[in-house]
Amino acid sequence: MLEVLFQNRPNHWSRIWPSSLALSRWLLEQLQGSLPESAKELGCGMGLVSMTLAHLGIRTEGTDREPIALAFAARNAERNALEGFSATYLDWSEPEGEATQLVVAADILYEQEAPALVFALLQTAGLLLPLGRLLIGGPRLRPAPMTELVCRLEDQGYSHSEEMRLVDWEGRTEEIDVHVLTRPA
Repeated sequence: MLEVLFQNRPNHWSRIWPSSLALSRWLLEQLQGSLPESAKELGCGMGLVSMTLAHLGIRTEGTDREPIALAFAARNAERNALEGFSATYLDWSEPEGEATQLVVAADILYEQEAPALVFALLQTAGLLLPLGRLLIGGPRLRPAPMTELVCRLEDQGYSHSEEMRLVDWEGRTEEIDVHVLTRPA
């Protein structure tokens, strides 16, 4: 897996973060056949979660707003000989694309407007189909943005479950919250 290391000011997309590891592990633990045939990742960055899905045989569209991140994700998929992965530009403020049964996202709620934009992508733009699931992970140290998004979605009738995952990362243990939200019919 290619990463962009040793930058003076690293971009968020240029690293594999603990949330990506937690979501990938969660996906690998699911029963065969319990995941849909296709999925979309928001803010795919280097593409680890998307590639985990592709490894499981799920057609996956990794999306990001950074063209260079998409190029790295595509190159990582190529280097790993993964089929079923595509990389697509997605601007959350001008969403377009097909709806899906599974949307995944790792550590994307770090900008103040992110919870409202993700809510609009799922609910207003309809990126997540009825009865579809959002799998989203983020560090326990920053609960406010995740809480805002979860509350907005629960107010729309989404069901919600969460679990905490421990990830050993760069010499320390990170606590990552993994949330599964299911859109109502």
